[in-house]
Formats: sequence, C-alpha cells, structure tokens
Amino acid sequence: MKHVKLVLLLMAFGLLSLTVNAQYKGPGAKLEYSTVQVVTDNASKLDKQDKHVKLKGFIIEQINSDTFWFQDKTGKVRVEIEKKHLPTVPFDEKTEVLIIGEVDYDLLEGCEIEVNSLIIEKQ
Repeated sequence: MKHVKLVLLLMAFGLLSLTVNAQYKGPGAKLEYSTVQVVTDNASKLDKQDKHVKLKGFIIEQINSDTFWFQDKTGKVRVEIEKKHLPTVPFDEKTEVLIIGEVDYDLLEGCEIEVNSLIIEKQ
C-alpha cells in the first residue's frame, strides 16, 4: 500500500511539474523579430503555414474599431487587434510597441496580422 501511495504521489508531482515547467525547445520555438517588408513579401507562404511573427514598430492610425495601421522602418501593414489584446495604458503613434500575431493573407485584401499580443516597449 505504501508503494501505491508513493507511486501516486510521484505521478502527481511529475504531472504537476510538467504543466508548470514544460516548454517546447525544438525547431521553431524561438520567434525571431521580423520586419513588415519580410512579412508582406512572404505573406501567402506565412499564412499557409499558420506562422506567427514578431514585429517592433508603431501603431500609426486606427482604421476601425479593431483594425489599425502598424509601421516599422520597412513599411506598413494592417493589423487586427481585439480589445482584449490592447494594453491597459494609453499609447499613441509615437509609442514603440512589440506585436506578435498570425499572418493572414487574402489575394484581394492583401496582408493583415491578427495580433495575439501587444506589448508597449519601455521608453
């Protein structure tokens, strides 16, 4: 009976530690910074592969309730940001931000990034 309790305890601890500490370290795990030009030039391919991208730049204009223009030194692209992904602190077109999102490409509408995370870079 002691062995069963010990095994169950070890299993529970092992499962708990896996959920707390597990992190994928294989190919594709590290998301490198990209640029708007690289993303737009490869948008169709990135969309088909469901790739996420990480960009640093500025939200320069709001188009509608959840669509904005994002710009870096290489160009600009539309980004869709749901309210739940917007930061709680105010920011403007001069505030540098980091966005992480999935590339969405449509032949007629072009490239758009569906933002999953928006972080204000420290000033």
